[in-house]
Amino acid sequence: MNKLKSIIPLIALSFAFGSCLTSTKDYTPADAHSHNDYKNSIPFYRAYDAGFGSIEADVFAVNGHLMVAHDEKDITPDRSLKRMYLDPLIEKFKRDTTRKLRLLIEIKKDYTITLPLVLEELKPLSQYFDYPGHAGRLSIVMTGAVPPGEVMLNYPAWLSFDVDHVGGFTPQQLTKIGLVSVPFSRFSKWNGARDITQRDVDRLTVMIDSAHNAGKKIRFWDTPDNPTCWNELISLHADVIGTDRINQLAIYLDKKDYLQ
Repeated sequence: MNKLKSIIPLIALSFAFGSCLTSTKDYTPADAHSHNDYKNSIPFYRAYDAGFGSIEADVFAVNGHLMVAHDEKDITPDRSLKRMYLDPLIEKFKRDTTRKLRLLIEIKKDYTITLPLVLEELKPLSQYFDYPGHAGRLSIVMTGAVPPGEVMLNYPAWLSFDVDHVGGFTPQQLTKIGLVSVPFSRFSKWNGARDITQRDVDRLTVMIDSAHNAGKKIRFWDTPDNPTCWNELISLHADVIGTDRINQLAIYLDKKDYLQ
């Protein structure tokens, strides 16, 4: 009888451990995010063709058009959001009838000027929009200089917003939050070499849990951009893995190196 009692907890533990293993999320390039995508040598196409599920472009409002650039000094006439992202996306979605994508558009200056242009320029993609009550393949998430929560409610249901916290929003305002993105440096100064400290892991975990408890996905930006950090973020259950190294992250996720 005593022997049986000692075996039962071990059996229970083995089931619990097996359950943890089987519940581990299977990360793929669809969970990857191309940060500052327009700065790589082949904007849009490199990340899209690698299977990335999330792509980001920064925009400025210039003479009634959305122009893609990190800084105003970098704006050139041929780098419009329409030319670099919207037109290629329309052509791709016509052929790739099951493909899904999150397009992050970063507002660099003045949402009151930028957002009306977003509403206008994205009209040709409206049939693909994914939002509550309308199942689609394209999620539009505004990031950067976004409006406060009470103002977010003034915008259409298909337009959601990226924030760096989940506190202080009403339940209704939370429905407009499409993603939580926070700077990695707020929680850790780790450079991706050797092991991250337990203190930093605990701080990151608290942030991840707060986002998940609010029903939101989370990504960290300005992270160490290497396999050691990618693996750490995956082990902590960050939902979106950001990179400037598109091909390397795609290969890493395709090979499931993080499971080894």
